[in-house]
Amino acid sequence: MAKKTIADLGDLKGKKVLIRVDFNVPLDKTTGEIKNDRRIRGALPTIQALLKAGASIIAMSHLGRPSGDPVKDKLLLKDRVATRLGELLGLPVSKAGSTVVGPDVTAAVAKLPPGGVTILENVRFDAREQKNDPEFAAALADLADVYVNDAFGTCHNDKDASMVAVPAAFKAAGKPRAVGLLVAKELEIIEGLMGHPKQPLFAVMGGAKVSDKIAFINALLKKVDHLLIGGKMTYTFMKAQGVDVGAMKIDDAEVAAAKALLPHVGAKITLPVDSLCAKSDDLSSTKVFEGPIGAGYEGVDIGPKTLALYAEKIKTAATVIWNGPVGWFEKPAFSAGTKGVAAAMAESHAVTVVGGGETAEAVEQFGYDAKMTHVSTGGGAFLAYVEGKKFASLAQIDDK
Repeated sequence: MAKKTIADLGDLKGKKVLIRVDFNVPLDKTTGEIKNDRRIRGALPTIQALLKAGASIIAMSHLGRPSGDPVKDKLLLKDRVATRLGELLGLPVSKAGSTVVGPDVTAAVAKLPPGGVTILENVRFDAREQKNDPEFAAALADLADVYVNDAFGTCHNDKDASMVAVPAAFKAAGKPRAVGLLVAKELEIIEGLMGHPKQPLFAVMGGAKVSDKIAFINALLKKVDHLLIGGKMTYTFMKAQGVDVGAMKIDDAEVAAAKALLPHVGAKITLPVDSLCAKSDDLSSTKVFEGPIGAGYEGVDIGPKTLALYAEKIKTAATVIWNGPVGWFEKPAFSAGTKGVAAAMAESHAVTVVGGGETAEAVEQFGYDAKMTHVSTGGGAFLAYVEGKKFASLAQIDDK
């Protein structure tokens, strides 16, 4: 996808750049403190490059899902994000105002000097954001000379004004639109993966729901040599095969989705040969099952034989794509599978790509992120792009 990048924008000295970033960081539900700043760090190269070019930065992003409850929504204010961005940049970062757009925001942005950085309030505090509202978009477009999309994690959100209607307003005003370094890298990596991957190509698929990833799985099956399954979807496949899954609760719709894929099991799809399970009423009581899961137990991780099998397979791969943890990795006692897959990928000689979301968090948590070829910043966007979906947000960016 040949889209203009910030390198194609020409002289930016004295220009104001409105950059859509993905600062939807995980927060502590009680204090609102930032638990992981990976998404903020991901935008730094683009912001720093624009500042070096003499531009000033107006960053905008959503944060969480505002409910309209002022007490709960207070945690979703952008003050902490502004502070953390400033710490990472080593520069003061202001918040432009108490609303997303308005006279105070316009005035604050007008005073922003070259090299200055400000951040707008949570765009989802304005109901027009998720309606692609043209009036809201025009107000945002009036703030800057250039639009940059560096929010790969939200590129699939085609109804968000900040992703679609705002760059459309820039086009109407004859102002340039480009992607940032992060988005450009994501597109290059994923397009290379699906277009000309090094063979053999393996994929590891975890997570909970088969139905949510059915299109992604089908897209992968056309490309991969082997698809290794883990996570809760393991037990969905087991149930679809008529195997007892103990106390696991699995929707009929999930079973139906897995049944459609059963012809591939044993050929391209490999299922776990054992599972670490815990008692539903006592998570400290665990047992490894090969085959049917005993009454009262729930699967919480792939078993040791499965991990060894998957690690051996990964050693033979030239490319490995991973999306979805293979166990309840947040619990140390149930993290061996996910940590082991991460280690196997990190130690391999393959091109290794991690597909965002919880998987990226797990890889970082275990200290393997720097040993991967690429860790995507987008969970849902990564899935959708691999599936071949067209993004209206990217269609709005100027072609080279």
